[in-house]
Amino acid sequence: MSVQLELRRALDVTIVPHPAFVTQSERLTQLLQDHKNGLAPGVEVIIGPSRIGKSEILQRLASQYPERRENGRLIKPVLFVSIPPGTAPKDLPISVIQALGVPVPRERSRAAVLAEMMLQKLKLAQTMAILFDETSHLVEPGSKMQPTHASDWFKALFDKASVSIVMAGVPRLTRLFDSNPQFRGRSRRPLELMPYRWDRADERKIFAGCAQAFLKVFVGHACPIQTSMNTDSLMRHLYAVSTGNIGLLSNYFKALAREVRAPGPLDLQALQRASEHVNLPAHGLLPPFSRDHMPDELLMQLLMTELATYEIVLPIDSPQTALAAHRHQVSAVPV
Repeated sequence: MSVQLELRRALDVTIVPHPAFVTQSERLTQLLQDHKNGLAPGVEVIIGPSRIGKSEILQRLASQYPERRENGRLIKPVLFVSIPPGTAPKDLPISVIQALGVPVPRERSRAAVLAEMMLQKLKLAQTMAILFDETSHLVEPGSKMQPTHASDWFKALFDKASVSIVMAGVPRLTRLFDSNPQFRGRSRRPLELMPYRWDRADERKIFAGCAQAFLKVFVGHACPIQTSMNTDSLMRHLYAVSTGNIGLLSNYFKALAREVRAPGPLDLQALQRASEHVNLPAHGLLPPFSRDHMPDELLMQLLMTELATYEIVLPIDSPQTALAAHRHQVSAVPV
């Protein structure tokens, strides 16, 4: 097996249990544990930018409750359901039925019939929780469902099936709850999984620790990164490829692994080539590894611009964010 293939396989299974990931995972784990122990079901929501780790958290949570057979019956304690774009009202019960492994009726069934079938099958499978990923697709422009109709469906599912519900998506997902005060009253305040901020020393340290975890994988495969940059400068450039989003950082290192041809050090040119093969934050507003200095305020401007695509606004609570906010307004990155 080539060193590149070994390295890429190692990166595929590398999950860095950074504090934000662990904290949100533990809260969702507690929801399911409470339900298993006989407490009332609950509704949890986890929001954050794309590639931040929401899906990974839900998949790991579902894996803790694998399906099993009892007296010939398939028991599925926890379902993982991904909501695709363009989901129509009848698609929601169908997605749950399919996750249960039950054939969907071939004939055209009314939504009410499908909903009743879904409830029956959930009871037979002894399902206690459903994890809905990419739920924000239901509130995207052009969605086939109105937010009020979608939230009514989830509210009815929660009430009638007595299952705990976890919903994950980008921050616009909160519109689902804004449109339905009754459903919002059944859920807790959304969990936020956000990128680490460069202007906060504690978060910058966490980000650097995550980066070092990936760098150790390269060292372990005899492919260390060796450039004239010091550690601080390298971390600034790695922040520019990820804006503190560990999922994006992981993507970058996977791209870097493709630059490996044989054991040996990776230079600045390899780092730069890898950055050209990933979707950079803020549409490449601040190209990494192409300039010597990455000032704090530019990295914060990059973060602000990236978060703005998800309608997230950072509070102006530091000199760096104040200057970054001004530059973001005028869309200027000084050269």
